[in-house]
Amino acid sequence: MVEYLTIIIGLSIAGSSVLLFSLFITYLSKRTLSSKWYYRNRKLSLFFFLVPVFLVSDLLSVINSEDVTTQYIEQSIIFQPVLSLTTAFFQVVVVVWVIGVTISSLGFIYIFMRFTKKLKASCFSVPKENIVYDVLRKQMENMNLNSPVEIVFCRLNISPIIIGVFKPTIVLPMHDILPDELEMIIKHELIHYKRKDLWVKRAALLATILHWYNPFVYILQKEINKWSELSCDEDVVIKMSHRERKKYGETILNMIYRSNQETNPYLLGTFFATGQVNLRKRLLRILEAKKVRKSIVFLSFIIFIAIGSGSVVSANLIHKNINRVSEVVLFKAGIDKSTEEQEEGSNYEINSVKKSDESKFSREDWEEILKQVENGEIVLEDE
Repeated sequence: MVEYLTIIIGLSIAGSSVLLFSLFITYLSKRTLSSKWYYRNRKLSLFFFLVPVFLVSDLLSVINSEDVTTQYIEQSIIFQPVLSLTTAFFQVVVVVWVIGVTISSLGFIYIFMRFTKKLKASCFSVPKENIVYDVLRKQMENMNLNSPVEIVFCRLNISPIIIGVFKPTIVLPMHDILPDELEMIIKHELIHYKRKDLWVKRAALLATILHWYNPFVYILQKEINKWSELSCDEDVVIKMSHRERKKYGETILNMIYRSNQETNPYLLGTFFATGQVNLRKRLLRILEAKKVRKSIVFLSFIIFIAIGSGSVVSANLIHKNINRVSEVVLFKAGIDKSTEEQEEGSNYEINSVKKSDESKFSREDWEEILKQVENGEIVLEDE
């Protein structure tokens, strides 16, 4: 139980440290690096929130715990009351964590089921002869996508969205969407699907549930949603002319204007037009998106490796230090209690002594020990 708790804490601290470093790099670099690079950094932080890399490090390293084990064996009776108290404390913490996880999970399930029920009641299939299918097939061919993707119309005034990881479905509102706008919208949603962004959103939700007590995980979820959209825009417009990019921005504005449904990060879909991203920043990045120079790519790669390496080291140190806290407390408590029992005259067994230990005993006790040494009951060790 204690081990599971230390793993969760280690994950939380490691993920938070990576996120803070990523935010710092983002602040320093301004708009120098690509949106895709920032998105990858957020996903790296998410990785450390979910994957205990320090356990892999523990398996590959040799940890010398012989001395601590010996102390525990020799003082098992002394340690027992202290260990019980510590376990009780951890049990309370674990119960609180489980309650938080349960409430977070139930809240997500309620929001998701309510939205899904409302969406299903408002959607209907698109006729096969509709132009929408022609656009969908064309974009899938251009992107080399072979998996089937469904497309439906929705009576709700929502932004275009793609949902479902096993049965991906693009949901379009019943607006009069121009053919060129339709191409941009469908391409945008298919890029989300191709990059597995729907899986990333589910992983972010899992991290939010597991680390519900950590405010940084909520920041990460917003960052994942924001940079997912910005990097997707970047992929859509990277080969477009300035005029086409303006048209793409106008399409986003039209969808936002027509949609009156609030988006929610718990809905596990990727919305084409969402209020979760600063609109001005989004439009500027659409107009300014360009291929990054090789020198900047190389530098960003070095930074990316540095973040990852530093995160592995910090996560390992965090996990070990958290474990050692309880060990040190138990060990010190055991020594203190052992000293008290010796002062009170409690019985304890001695297997070996040194001549320098004479000062630790009374004169009578030391004479008794010497007699036991002569009888072979106690070993007199060399200095």
